[in-house]
Amino acid sequence: MRTAQWFRRAALCGALSFPVPSASGLILPPPDHDAEQGSARGDQLYSDATRAINESRWPDAESLLDQVIDQHGRRNDGALYWKAYVENKQGRTSDALKTCADLGQTYPKSNWLKECNALEIEVRGKSGSPVQPEAEQDEDLKLLALNSLMQSGDVNALPILEQILEGHQSERMKERALFVLAQDQSKPAQDLLRQVIRGEKDPSLQVKAIRLLAAAQGSSAGDALADVYGRSSSLSVKKAVLDSYLIMDAPDKLVEVALHESDPELTRRAISDLGALGAVSQLSGMYQSTTSKDAKLAMINAFVAAGGKGADALSAIAAAEQDPDLRRKAIRNMGITGGVSASPTLMAIYSKSPDEESRKAVLDALFVAGDAHDLVALARAEKDPSAKRAIVGKLAVMHSKEATDYMMEVLSK
Repeated sequence: MRTAQWFRRAALCGALSFPVPSASGLILPPPDHDAEQGSARGDQLYSDATRAINESRWPDAESLLDQVIDQHGRRNDGALYWKAYVENKQGRTSDALKTCADLGQTYPKSNWLKECNALEIEVRGKSGSPVQPEAEQDEDLKLLALNSLMQSGDVNALPILEQILEGHQSERMKERALFVLAQDQSKPAQDLLRQVIRGEKDPSLQVKAIRLLAAAQGSSAGDALADVYGRSSSLSVKKAVLDSYLIMDAPDKLVEVALHESDPELTRRAISDLGALGAVSQLSGMYQSTTSKDAKLAMINAFVAAGGKGADALSAIAAAEQDPDLRRKAIRNMGITGGVSASPTLMAIYSKSPDEESRKAVLDALFVAGDAHDLVALARAEKDPSAKRAIVGKLAVMHSKEATDYMMEVLSK
């Protein structure tokens, strides 16, 4: 079975839509299986037993569960399941299978039977005698049995998976089959997964398969996804590939899209993802090489997503950019990205710029950065009445002692 970390990673990129194991490795069934009231003593023993399980104190847990079972109370069927679980954890697989059989005979309608069946599939898979998927009616158990076959390298597993993906099973069943397939790193399994990714199987599974491949293989899936991106005309498929590049931390692939994509929406998305990755050097290089104003605006915004690493790049744009709209946008974003650390540069721009709109952009940046100190200094030095009113208007809504003191100073005159 794959680790809990792998499952969480797949869930991160939106590949999974069903429960996954917790960090502890336990898959605890819903707590309200039993409707009848039982004794306080039995409840306490059961609670102590589950605590011991979560702390991996197997002998203690088994002893407590035996006491619950001896009471023949409302917790009995749950205690039998957890006893089988504990026996398996201690390597006593035969005892675990027998306990599950006892649960089925004693409580044939128990809600815990499904958990015990899942445990039996896991146990038999590890022992080299996996349960055949065809024997299971429940979809969850069928996929668990199929996964067990895949893990054991059974040659019959892949054809069954392919039948599910090409058949009339539910969308949920197909998605789970994809999840099982993505875990198998064998060449035949990966070849089948790539067929789904290219849309050669059920097209409705293509986006899900793309995300699963990225989660399963990381950066090694980059070339396969780039091939899908280049072949596809579907906006949803292309967006899924871009999302995967972000999850895989593949800035070079995003740069390729940003430089060569003709769709402005996808170009902006790739640029935004580069900012989220903190790919400041790649964005700076692209800014210098492109002539597209829309792309440059997207990059100026992406530097904000890059956090503090984008502050120097924005400062360079503010100093050198000839387009007034781009320059003002960079100046405003300096306040967001650099905070008060950008104030010296912003103050220098204010004092040297003959462009009134750029000076207003500096005021906006200082306001966003929460720099009341420098705004007060500018207000005191400003000779132009309208410019001074603009600064005072910003100070009036800043919750800062310096701003408040200055407002009192203004009112007292």
